[in-house]
Amino acid sequence: MNPLAIIRQFFQGLTAETTPGQIGAGITLGFLIGLMPKATLTAQLLIVLMMATRVNIPMAILTVFAVSLVNPLLDKITDPMGYALLTSEALRPLWTKLYNMPIAPWTGFNNTVVPGGLVLGALLSAPVYFAGRRFGVFYNEKFRDRVMNSKFVKGLKASWLLDWYFKGAV
Repeated sequence: MNPLAIIRQFFQGLTAETTPGQIGAGITLGFLIGLMPKATLTAQLLIVLMMATRVNIPMAILTVFAVSLVNPLLDKITDPMGYALLTSEALRPLWTKLYNMPIAPWTGFNNTVVPGGLVLGALLSAPVYFAGRRFGVFYNEKFRDRVMNSKFVKGLKASWLLDWYFKGAV
């Protein structure tokens, strides 16, 4: 897929008819992915989940970038949480069993930030979802029309060259 087609799909996702629930779910999944180190199987599985469900993908991607930017500050919370989980005597048999499984070590569960991020994400997923739904209502009522009527989007729509290119690229 070429870069212009990706940009076109991104703007279609931002301006498409989406429910507040889909926007909230996209923001929640983006929040969870943003908390994870991206080079783990856990983050990759969350990305596959994001692509496989009916969530607003552009909002999820924007949330991943936003949370990834503030993630060094959140690591001060997730790292001690993960350390407490990984050093818990009650959970030691679970961690040993997971480590001896063929694929489980690729999830990065032994990185303190991964279990800490999953716990923090689980604790905050409901508030993030409901805040995302509220943002979805605001976005659908106010902001989507502004995006559709912006000079940039109108210029993209009016360009015969881009129109010709997208008809040939799709």
